[in-house]
Amino acid sequence: MGNITDDIREHFDIFAELPFNEPDSLALSQLAYARMPNNVPRYQAGSPISIESTEQSSMPMVSIRDLLRAECYDAMFGKVWSPQMNVDLLRAMCENPRWRTLRVGEYVDEFDPETTKQFSACAFALGDETNTLYVAFRGTDSSIIGWKEDFTMAFRRPVASQESATEYLTNVARRWNGPIMVGGHSKGGNLAVYAAACVPVEIQDRITAVFSHDGPGFDDDFFALPGFKRIDNKVHKSVPGSSIIGMLFETREQLSDGYTVVSSDGIGIMQHFALHWQVDHGRFVQAEGLTSSAQYLARTVNGWMAKYDDDHRRKFIENLFAIFEAGGYRTFGELTSHLTQALPFMLAAARNIDAQDRDVMIEVVKGFAATAASAVLPVQQ
Repeated sequence: MGNITDDIREHFDIFAELPFNEPDSLALSQLAYARMPNNVPRYQAGSPISIESTEQSSMPMVSIRDLLRAECYDAMFGKVWSPQMNVDLLRAMCENPRWRTLRVGEYVDEFDPETTKQFSACAFALGDETNTLYVAFRGTDSSIIGWKEDFTMAFRRPVASQESATEYLTNVARRWNGPIMVGGHSKGGNLAVYAAACVPVEIQDRITAVFSHDGPGFDDDFFALPGFKRIDNKVHKSVPGSSIIGMLFETREQLSDGYTVVSSDGIGIMQHFALHWQVDHGRFVQAEGLTSSAQYLARTVNGWMAKYDDDHRRKFIENLFAIFEAGGYRTFGELTSHLTQALPFMLAAARNIDAQDRDVMIEVVKGFAATAASAVLPVQQ
């Protein structure tokens, strides 16, 4: 067994032999991190076309094999964690009969500093007998500022990217005649669930599955929405053993089928990276449960956040990430690798924060430190 790339290289089942599964969704969610080259058709916002008046072929797409351009690799994957591993995933998919008919289009990549919106998505036509479209939302990068966006999404809605995701899914769905699946990794998983819950009912009825791979959760008010209840039993959530982002505002009871805890060969926080997740012939290799430190961190953050209004939460997140940034590193991978050197600066940055908030923030920092070196333990009931 290995990661999704290894599994794609080893097994060649077509969709008629092995139905679409969670690792398939993870592969497409990871591919959505690519900055697609210019030959991939762009999403055109505006008045959607009704599916009654158009055919599936009216959605311009290109074969996944058209992405195999070595001169574009740096632009496509240069900003993604471990560029070579992403190139390897793309090549493996292009070589495998399961994915050879895959097509991609409707690519959008937006950045608005005024609303702090970072939004990107694309649509993949599987080319299977069911004529299924997979809508993939891009997640955050490995930067500390990217994770800050994940925290913000968990405790305030809607953010600009969630509104964009809903509009995107609505318009794309109205240009497609077949069933639709939606998914993403990290922030992308949150956007997938949010958009699926907020699109019109007639589109929800055509959604067959929603995948959130270590995506932030939502507050109780969102889970109570009629729109979420209509798609609840279609949601498939997966997290690694040392999950931090995916356990924000999440409890087992909030999803009808719970969530899958996946074994990862990443160390601590870096288990979040999808290409560290373990796969065996179309199935996630399941871990025994969340690490004790991941459980503690989720209880600490979620329990504190549930007590306060949005403005207090916003200030808390601003101050918390000011502490992380005080360590002097851009990514959490760099921070955890130099945690001993960074910790004094981080604790010093917490001195001027309100005492009650500071105590919780210090516990969160300790939780991050523990998660960075934890081993997978059974989930405590």
